[in-house]
Amino acid sequence: MANKPPSSSKPVKRTSSTEEAQGASAPAAKSSGKPGAVSLIDDEGSPRKKRTGELKTGSAFAPLGSRPQQSAAPAKPASTTPEPPKKTLDQVKAEALSLFDEVEKKEARRVRRAEEGPSEAPVRPFQVTSSKVLPPISLLRHEEPPAPPAPVKAPEPEAPVAEVPAQPVEDNSESKVIHLKPPIIVKELCERMGLKVFHVIKDLIEFKVFAKADTAIEPDIAAKVCEKHGFIFEKEKREKGAGIHKVEEKIEEPPPPPPPKAEEKDVFELRAPIITFMGHVDHGKTSLLDAVRKTSVTAGEAGGITQHIGAYSVSYNDRPITFIDTPGHAAFSEMRARGANVTDIVVLVVAADDGFMPQTVEALNHAKAAGVTIMVAINKCDLPAANSMRVKQQLQEAGLMPVEWGGETEVLEVSATKGIGIDNLLETMSLQAEVLDLRANSKAPMRATVIESRMEAGRGPMATVIVQNGTLKVGEPFICGPYWGKVKSLINDRGQIIKEVKPGMPAEVVGFSGLPNVGDEVVEMDNERTAKRLSEERQEEIRQKKLAAPRRSTLEALFANLEAGAKKTLKIILKTDVQGSMEAITKTLMEIKSDKAKVQILHSAAGPISESDILLASASDAVVIGFNVKVESTAVAVARREGVQVKLFSIIYELLDQMKEALLGLLDPETREKILGHAKVKVVFKLTRGRVAGCVVTDGRLDRKARARVIRGNQPVYDGSMDTLRRFHEEVPEVRNGLECGVRLGGYQEYEEDDVIECYELEKIQQTL
Repeated sequence: MANKPPSSSKPVKRTSSTEEAQGASAPAAKSSGKPGAVSLIDDEGSPRKKRTGELKTGSAFAPLGSRPQQSAAPAKPASTTPEPPKKTLDQVKAEALSLFDEVEKKEARRVRRAEEGPSEAPVRPFQVTSSKVLPPISLLRHEEPPAPPAPVKAPEPEAPVAEVPAQPVEDNSESKVIHLKPPIIVKELCERMGLKVFHVIKDLIEFKVFAKADTAIEPDIAAKVCEKHGFIFEKEKREKGAGIHKVEEKIEEPPPPPPPKAEEKDVFELRAPIITFMGHVDHGKTSLLDAVRKTSVTAGEAGGITQHIGAYSVSYNDRPITFIDTPGHAAFSEMRARGANVTDIVVLVVAADDGFMPQTVEALNHAKAAGVTIMVAINKCDLPAANSMRVKQQLQEAGLMPVEWGGETEVLEVSATKGIGIDNLLETMSLQAEVLDLRANSKAPMRATVIESRMEAGRGPMATVIVQNGTLKVGEPFICGPYWGKVKSLINDRGQIIKEVKPGMPAEVVGFSGLPNVGDEVVEMDNERTAKRLSEERQEEIRQKKLAAPRRSTLEALFANLEAGAKKTLKIILKTDVQGSMEAITKTLMEIKSDKAKVQILHSAAGPISESDILLASASDAVVIGFNVKVESTAVAVARREGVQVKLFSIIYELLDQMKEALLGLLDPETREKILGHAKVKVVFKLTRGRVAGCVVTDGRLDRKARARVIRGNQPVYDGSMDTLRRFHEEVPEVRNGLECGVRLGGYQEYEEDDVIECYELEKIQQTL
């Protein structure tokens, strides 16, 4: 059949072997189920050979290059399109294989879509827009019905229509609330509202606020801008019922525990009584405490007087007693007041030979104001000049009636140096403590009072505290005034490291973030985070108070500033061993009243003199004062290089005297005129070197080294030094009353008769404060 020419009824449209191969491939693929291109490749030899032989033996097809005959086949209409070039065997193979791959891929895609289910636009098999192979005739005549559209699910009846918009409304209201903490930056506000920066800047201009993207604005202005755009600006907690918003956590110090009731006292534990020795300076308070503790405390104090508060613990009859030794000097009035405020019993020490002194009365007033039990110890009763009856009479005049006279005040005669009456004093203290029935809850939150603080190298800020309530343990976080901390170490009065401190006992605490003030209360906190945040808030409040706007100037204030500017100022940088001494010295220096000079303390702190102190003094032209402190090695070289004066003191009397002398040294001495005498001009002599006045001394004397002025008609016309003072032809140092002399003053030449020459001298008088 391959050699049979095509029928005349069906014109042959293929003019090349490539088109014959394409026509034969389709029936073969349909009949055998395999692609026709495979059979064509397998049997390509015989058809090609037969067709070639046919062309050689005179077939219906004309030989290549010959003209077609009229009887062989109907002539093809002339065409201007050139015939395509003949394809080689390799090209035919590649085209057949690509056709096979394309058909197979499309069939696999159709099967996959059928497995996935119907889609919105079902794909029909063999529906190819650009393909060189026509689909079968049966597929062309039979059109698949369109796939039914996917059913749309109706809304379930269980979900009511009213509940559908409920959730979006709640989310919308929640998204309309903006939370920002000050400072409120314009850029952050724009990001929260989803607006451009220039829109918000335009709104701010309408509110007469000119700002940039990185500028902070006030909360009320931010609230107006948010309200304009439909938002709600929230800075603090919203009122109840206004919605759920972010609540700002407010940290507060725990309140002090209420005093125990009568029925609860039996549950609480007995605590150690806190006893304070108070009195005048050098009346033997520290020596008496030394006898009680059997240690040498006074030997460690400069000048034999106590310079700061010390807390000690003594055991008597297996019960602890806490003692506080307060200084008796007038400069430590505030420290005595603090000692009276934390104590239970005050022992007023009065010397038997001196009796009541001003500071004894002051200490008594502090004790009465604190409302504590008062005992009186008459010390130095072994001295020959001791007079106990006079002291008891003074106590009665002050309102303290001795027990032996029918009163309620225990009055004991003791001697610290001889040890007389010490056991009786301890026994009386113990009885007074039992009568007071002092109890505390050791399981309550810890609260303690700072009675001394200092800066120590290697340990940082340290404070001596007395526990009032609860138990002080290592590792507890606490807040103390504007500073926070965590108890790193506890040291008792003997220098031993301990783990906890019971109520009424003293201890040194290490672990403060800053140097606390004397009298501040140490309060236990829940954790370090809350303690640190509360400390930051308190320090910020202190900063804001310092940066508060100054008051407007008034006329009276301007005059006061002018007067203050005329005063001489002594600038001081003060460094002390402990905080209490610093406060006492500062107060005493500030109490030096003078209209001519004043003391200005640029910096005061507890600790050694450092290099930064020297540099500050050099920059501000100040003097560095040290009290019971040392100078660091690095600061010595800097002080020598900068020329800064460093003065060290160990006794407060010497420090105060030196400061007063320094203030007097700042004052310039006053200059006053002292009239020596007068002389009257009788005649004027004209000499070659000038004119000389011939005078007679009417009163006093004329001194050659003094100054003189010429008075004419009660008005001075010349004032200057005396150039010549002669009697006859000799130069004399002075001329006394009733004698004649020749006088020439400097370069003055206008002498006239009856002029008065007044001789005077300038004397300097040292000013007083």
